Amino acid sequence: MRSSRNRLVVTGAIAAVVTLLIWSVVLVRDDDSVLSILIRREHMPWAPDSTTSDVLHRMSKYQKKGRYDDAIRAGIMWTEKYPDDGSNVWLYMDVSALYLLKAAKDGEHAEEDVKQALLYRDKVLPFASDGLYSLQQLAEISESAGDISGAQRCVQYRNAIKITDRMAVLLSEEKDRVARQFKPRPDDVERIKCDSDRADAIVNRLRGKLQDSACR
Repeated sequence: MRSSRNRLVVTGAIAAVVTLLIWSVVLVRDDDSVLSILIRREHMPWAPDSTTSDVLHRMSKYQKKGRYDDAIRAGIMWTEKYPDDGSNVWLYMDVSALYLLKAAKDGEHAEEDVKQALLYRDKVLPFASDGLYSLQQLAEISESAGDISGAQRCVQYRNAIKITDRMAVLLSEEKDRVARQFKPRPDDVERIKCDSDRADAIVNRLRGKLQDSACR
C-alpha cells in the first residue's frame, strides 16, 4: 500500500513538472527568445508542427490523455529532424519527465524508462549550468528518478544534491550582485531569499531520503 501511495505522489509531481515545462516554454517563446524562431517540418504522420512550441503543445495534449509514448515520440522526432536547433533542450527536458511518468505507472519496465529519462536529462546538462529554472527542473527529475528506481536511488539523490548545490552558487552570486546596487529592489531581495530557502529545503529533503534509503 505504501509503495502504491508513493508511486502516486511521484506521478503527480512529475506531471506537474511536465506541465510547467511546456507552458513555461510557450511563454518564453512569446517573449521573442530563441524559441520564437520559426522552424518548418515537412513529413510527419500528423498535421505538421511549425515551431518547437507547437510540438510541446502536441506533447501536452498526448500527456493529458496518458499517451506518453506518442508524446515522447513527437519530441524525439522533432529533435532528430532538427538536431542543431538550440530549443531542443526544452524538448529533451520534457521527454525526460515523460519517461519518468511512464516509469511511475509501469512497474514492469520502470528501470528501463528511468534509464531513458536520465539519458535525455544528460542531454540538457551541458546547457543548464547557468539557469536556475532549468537546474531546478533537472534536480526534480533526478530526485524523481531516485524515488522510482531502486537501482538508481542513491546515485540520483546525490546527483540532485549536486545540481541544487549549483543553484546555491548562482543564487549567492545573484545576492552579491543585488547587494552592490545603490538601491536594491525589494522584490529582487525577496525573490532571492525565497529561491535560496527553496534550494535549502530541496537539499534537506534529499539528505533525508539518502538517510532513509541507507545510502553510503
